[in-house]
Amino acid sequence: MNKFIYSKKSFCCLYKGCWLDSLLELRFILSIETTHYWLREDLKIYYKIDDIPEGIKGGLSSYTPDFLIRDKLTGKATLVEIKPEGFNDKYELLRRRKIAEEFILRWGYDWEFQIIYSNQITLSKKAKTKFLRLLRKSLRVVSPVGT
Repeated sequence: MNKFIYSKKSFCCLYKGCWLDSLLELRFILSIETTHYWLREDLKIYYKIDDIPEGIKGGLSSYTPDFLIRDKLTGKATLVEIKPEGFNDKYELLRRRKIAEEFILRWGYDWEFQIIYSNQITLSKKAKTKFLRLLRKSLRVVSPVGT
């Protein structure tokens, strides 16, 4: 199996005050925002913390999941990693899962970890309309004058 290679440059966008790394992340948020709260910023997980670093956080390895979401109805929380369909770096996904699950266990959080692929994200008609509107607006903002 060939290693997955991102074929398109990622398109960052600002949504509700948070920078999203891709349109895939925007699609995900639009698919869950009526049923879940979500957090994007400040999700850095430091690991190998038993190693003695130089200075505060100096030299520590870190992993940043894409989102922390919490179901508005049940309260269930999930650290989420978003990947395009076809992403096949199993080692990298296992590494991220291990880091996240060890972090959750170490601190006793009520979270779980989930990898969500693009083909698992479904937009409602309303969310799809919003996505297209936001996309058009974003493209106008980044397009050079006169195009």
